[in-house]
Amino acid sequence: MYTKILVAVSTSQDDSLLASAIETARKYDARIYALHVVDPTPCILGPADSDYGLIVEAMQAHGRDIVARVSQTLYEQPLQAEVHMLTRPFAGSTVGQQIAAFGEAQGVDLILLGKRKAGWWRWLSEDVAASVRRHAEIPVQIASGTHAAGSLYRAGSRWSTVPSVRAR
Repeated sequence: MYTKILVAVSTSQDDSLLASAIETARKYDARIYALHVVDPTPCILGPADSDYGLIVEAMQAHGRDIVARVSQTLYEQPLQAEVHMLTRPFAGSTVGQQIAAFGEAQGVDLILLGKRKAGWWRWLSEDVAASVRRHAEIPVQIASGTHAAGSLYRAGSRWSTVPSVRAR
């Protein structure tokens, strides 16, 4: 059913999202594209005399660490996988738009996202899942929960299907 699956990996993502993506890819014998998008927007909200270039470099270095961790996890698996990192421009697009555009450029059949964590400060940040759903013509699934470490679980029960606005 699926031949190419995109999993969006964030800085706060736990390994259960990646484990579920691996399980889903095994189930369908699909290729995984893991994507981390560096979002430099928060550094704009800092003091006016901040060195934004230095802050973005630090954010990109952290992104490279995330990509290295994800690469290590995926390359230990008996499946085809690619790991990518993009830096979102300061203006003109959102993280969700970047994920949707990457998925369409790669020709993926499914986009897997983690569930947004709750918190009173979240109103300041973008709802990435909603943005991906608005901009992607690809089916989007959002993680509906977590599983205990080391437990047996079914990846299919971990995902709730959230069709894209323009899903085919």
